[in-house]
Amino acid sequence: MTGVDRVKIEAFLQRFVELASGATTIGLLAVADRSGLSRHLGETGGGTADELAENAGLEGRYVEEILAGLAAAGVVEYHPDSERFDLPPEHALFLADETSPYFMGGFFDMLPTLLTHVDGVADATIHGGGVGFEEFGESVVRGIDRGNTPSQSAFLISRWLPAIPGALPRLESGIRVADIGCGSGTAAILMAGAFPKSHVTGFDASAPSIAVARSRTEGFGNVEFFERDVESVPTDPPFDLITSFDVIHDLPDPLAGMRRIRQALSDDGLYLMMEPNASSKLEENLTPRGAMLYGVSTLHCLTQSLALGGAGLGSAWGRQRAEAMAQEAGFGSFQPLEDITNKFSAFYLLRR
Repeated sequence: MTGVDRVKIEAFLQRFVELASGATTIGLLAVADRSGLSRHLGETGGGTADELAENAGLEGRYVEEILAGLAAAGVVEYHPDSERFDLPPEHALFLADETSPYFMGGFFDMLPTLLTHVDGVADATIHGGGVGFEEFGESVVRGIDRGNTPSQSAFLISRWLPAIPGALPRLESGIRVADIGCGSGTAAILMAGAFPKSHVTGFDASAPSIAVARSRTEGFGNVEFFERDVESVPTDPPFDLITSFDVIHDLPDPLAGMRRIRQALSDDGLYLMMEPNASSKLEENLTPRGAMLYGVSTLHCLTQSLALGGAGLGSAWGRQRAEAMAQEAGFGSFQPLEDITNKFSAFYLLRR
């Protein structure tokens, strides 16, 4: 191989091994999550492979191999003298504690499922079209729910809504609220519980997601859910607060969706839009987080929009394009909520 840099070959070989080991580690973590091994590690802190398998009621050979792989990946700590595997409490926040805002269990539902649709995305890359949201099945509905619920439960009422000037007094006195693309209903139900004088309505185009949301409404008289896409959201009477969490970039027609949201707002209404924390400039997203964002976008966000003949905006559309689209949709103001710090998400306040 003349004309090639041997050092670069060796460096990329190492990089490729890192990429492949990351993919297989996610697979191991998905197995550990679904089998209950991660939860058991979180409860006990660790033990030998035999102890963990016996106490968790799992097959020992699988547990031994999974733990070996997780030790090699730096997920668990291995102590050769005692043959013990320990899950540090800091790591348990991501893997074993579903109440933690750091919990990443949604990835263990989402990522394996997305990879099973590589053939469909490849076919769409050749012929056009895409893989529709419904084709991903219940595992993606569950993954989105498990991915969003921890942070929404921890921060929606305590940090995100208080960052909106004047929102809390209005919610406490009683207003009409809509959550667009509500998924399984976590955000809408949290708002209904925290502000009993307000009425909250959730809208989502996914029938399975709405079914889950409706199953969770027992005891709440001020929240309801409807299977509707954003362009079918009613505009009369208008809503005083509208929220959307990681929704706009998935829409077949994001601009039309934002215009409908504006139309559905009262004259002094507030729109809280959360979208992935990215730049509209590729050169500013060339990081591991950016790589993950573009990957999930291609395998899910982009393709399910293109499957409907949509724009395929993609999850890394970024702050600059979001502001430009808000202006094109007719919003009078677009305010980044800088007080909300989040590595993965950006928050914007829009007004008519």
